[in-house]
Amino acid sequence: MESVAELVLRLAREDYFEQQKAAWALVERGCEAVELLAEALIHGANPRQRYKAAWALGRIGDSRAVDPLCRTMLNDDDEAVREWSAAALEELGDPSAVPSLVDALRFDRSQDVRLRASLALRGLSAKEALIELLAVPESSSRGMAITALARLGCKEAMEMATTLLNDEDPEVRRRAAAFVGSVATPEAAEVLRPALVDEDLTVRDECLKALGCIKGGVALEMACVALGDEDPRVRLTAVQVLGEIGLAMGVDALVAILSGDDHDEIRAWAAWSLGEIGDRRAVEPLLKASQSGPKAVREKALASLREVFGMDIR
Repeated sequence: MESVAELVLRLAREDYFEQQKAAWALVERGCEAVELLAEALIHGANPRQRYKAAWALGRIGDSRAVDPLCRTMLNDDDEAVREWSAAALEELGDPSAVPSLVDALRFDRSQDVRLRASLALRGLSAKEALIELLAVPESSSRGMAITALARLGCKEAMEMATTLLNDEDPEVRRRAAAFVGSVATPEAAEVLRPALVDEDLTVRDECLKALGCIKGGVALEMACVALGDEDPRVRLTAVQVLGEIGLAMGVDALVAILSGDDHDEIRAWAAWSLGEIGDRRAVEPLLKASQSGPKAVREKALASLREVFGMDIR
């Protein structure tokens, strides 16, 4: 049987399968392999050896690996090594790695490493650190942090998320809108009202998607307002969201879109949304659209009439 030292040397080979076999063998050795793997992680001859050492240390799960993994995540010249070190720290699950992960998220020059650090912070449920990141100068860090908090369902971040809806960076504003939708409390809809008229269409679009998650009368009223948006992509999302909200109060607005919008795709999705709502007031407009509308509109109208209202139309 090969020694731990021999297996660590094999991590530097160019052949992927040889590398992987050696890495799995080291994982099976467990705690006895940690010291030599940590040494290879810091001083390995090439990046292949170093990132495989990081991977193996994450799999082994020994807390002695936290310090060397933090060091390589913050200092190694190779992007893959830094990224795998962040992933390994998530697997270890040791909260002492949080400050180093925060530094990686804020300052690493690679977006992939910053993303991996944000995923690790999420995996560690580091809510306090992520909330603090919402106030840092780096816009990409703010954006990744609010997304991580959304995945954690962190309602405590709502106040900061509301502030970020006015952020200078439209991507941060978009992510903040998505956060509000992920929390999806009834009172959250009103928070999104300023985002509904944001100058950036991706923010307006994300705001509508969030309203589709929140649902309720206020969300419906706001989605109806967006039916008049200048951008057809936003209007399309508004139409789809009315179907997702599913309230009969949206029928009249959708009927108007079904016959009045100059984009066939928007009209077709209005037919779909009317089916999702299921109010019988939609039957007559859908029948008309199924007979005289453009092909896409006819198909959606027929589908709603058949599948929702049980009409046998040929």
